[in-house]
Amino acid sequence: MRFVAMSEDQAKWIAYQWKYEGAYSFFHDAQGKDVQSFLEVGKKGTRQFAIYEEEHIIGFLGAKKKPDHAIEIAPGMKPELKGQGRGKDFVQACVAFLKKEMEAERVMISISNENNHALHVFEEAGFVRVADDAEKGDEISLELTVYGR
Repeated sequence: MRFVAMSEDQAKWIAYQWKYEGAYSFFHDAQGKDVQSFLEVGKKGTRQFAIYEEEHIIGFLGAKKKPDHAIEIAPGMKPELKGQGRGKDFVQACVAFLKKEMEAERVMISISNENNHALHVFEEAGFVRVADDAEKGDEISLELTVYGR
């Protein structure tokens, strides 16, 4: 997998062409606030990357630095690739990239408690639950400590 700083055109293509269903459909909320937030490439201290396999975008990764070399992430895989057993490798590739590119020591993510598939994938990739955050709309926070920076 190859990670490339996301351009505005790439962000628009992902936001308007990829359609998620079920627990992932929040991305296409009625007010468009999640799509709008996604389109703010490089703003609010968040770096966004398009993830390529050969010449095709297969995913994205939003990464925001937090104190103490921690990185909060918001990754996503192309909808057509979900459910094919690729999630763990995808997450591990994201972590390896962040370790090298952003000197991550800890990687954090918040996932809806209804998104059992994503929770399973991140736990399978080594993340552990650190909190159920009712203030964030019933999300579960997970964290991974990255060794050997």
